[in-house]
Amino acid sequence: MFEVLIGVLLGMLCVANVALWFKLSSCYDALTQIIARSKDIEIDMPNLDSIRDEINDTLTDFVNNLHVPNAGDHLISAAANGLNMFFHRKFGHNIPVLAEQIIQQQNDPDIDN
Repeated sequence: MFEVLIGVLLGMLCVANVALWFKLSSCYDALTQIIARSKDIEIDMPNLDSIRDEINDTLTDFVNNLHVPNAGDHLISAAANGLNMFFHRKFGHNIPVLAEQIIQQQNDPDIDN
């Protein structure tokens, strides 16, 4: 019985290999036809120097616009941080309620509050 099972599996393996060989040979034929037809196609390569120059100009402009933070930048940042703390103390207890309302509205768009 075991020999029969091995023989059946070996036969199935041979059939699968023959099917794969036919499929690969048809793919090979199609590929050779595509390659033969593509001999007369001319491909224009992009000018890499212009792309490199454009990237270089963009990076140079970006780096030139950077500056060391001055006192005004630090004062604006401190004021924004202070206002952020104030508004969180004043309205922070409502944030979980508002978040829950937003989640409910997204889940049930038919309900109007």
